[in-house]
Amino acid sequence: MRDADEMRIVVEIVRQGGLSAAARHLGLAPSVVSDRLARLEQRLGTRLLVRTTRRQTLTEAGRIYLDEATAILAATDAMETRVRETVNAPGGMLRITAPMPFGRVRLAPFVAGFISRHPDIRIHLTLEDRMVDIVGEGYDIAIRAAPVVDTALTGRRLMESRRVLVASPAYLSRHGRPETPADLARHACLVANMTGQCRGTWRFGRGEKARIHRVEGRLASSHSELPVVWALAGLGLAQKSLWEVEAHLRAGQLVTVMEDWEPDPATFYAIHTVSTVHSHKIALFMGELLQPGNGVVG
Repeated sequence: MRDADEMRIVVEIVRQGGLSAAARHLGLAPSVVSDRLARLEQRLGTRLLVRTTRRQTLTEAGRIYLDEATAILAATDAMETRVRETVNAPGGMLRITAPMPFGRVRLAPFVAGFISRHPDIRIHLTLEDRMVDIVGEGYDIAIRAAPVVDTALTGRRLMESRRVLVASPAYLSRHGRPETPADLARHACLVANMTGQCRGTWRFGRGEKARIHRVEGRLASSHSELPVVWALAGLGLAQKSLWEVEAHLRAGQLVTVMEDWEPDPATFYAIHTVSTVHSHKIALFMGELLQPGNGVVG
């Protein structure tokens, strides 16, 4: 038990950014946390953290200890969860991450219905447009627009999302309609990416026949919903899933272009770790998530 407590102290010092913050998070006095860390370092015969008045920095030994401790604690927590759930109804916290706007439009309504049906389960839903480290950041389930490539993870296909290229009538009246991907070089392309650059990659076609085109404009964002906002403002072309823009298409605020060059569809997957495959609450959530007609599966 002592070793597990010491591991949690090191992990929380790094996660919380300092000894005092870790002590508050763990409900311990700072002197207790400091003393346990000192005893651990004395037993190991090496420093794990270099402490200054402003910050805590991991040594090389500290980085090794942190990686191993994080994995051990995650496995221990998963084991205890599985044991509890063999005798109890599914309950406790589910931490889920999903991209915007899929999480807002598709997943959030489903989650609202799920917790009403299962009052013993709590859910924390994080929406952000980046590839989350499920294990390292402590998530139970992640929704991704990419298949599983990590052997520690397992996943199920949720839906294939048709994508379209759209622009506002005002933009097209000023700049004309593109007819082929080659025409995009003369247009403002609104890009969503995590690169910090105003350029991106758009794919047209399907599967192995898809053709990749580099596009560039003056506006880009790491937030995937902003290209729609900018397209509505007449600032350029956006490549989005049909369900993201269909209300704007019906209202005439946006129109589709290059219909003969339909973008490669996006496929969404629900992913969790292999170690949690027998978790009752995860199995329950995944089972209902994969039911047709729930607004998520398609």
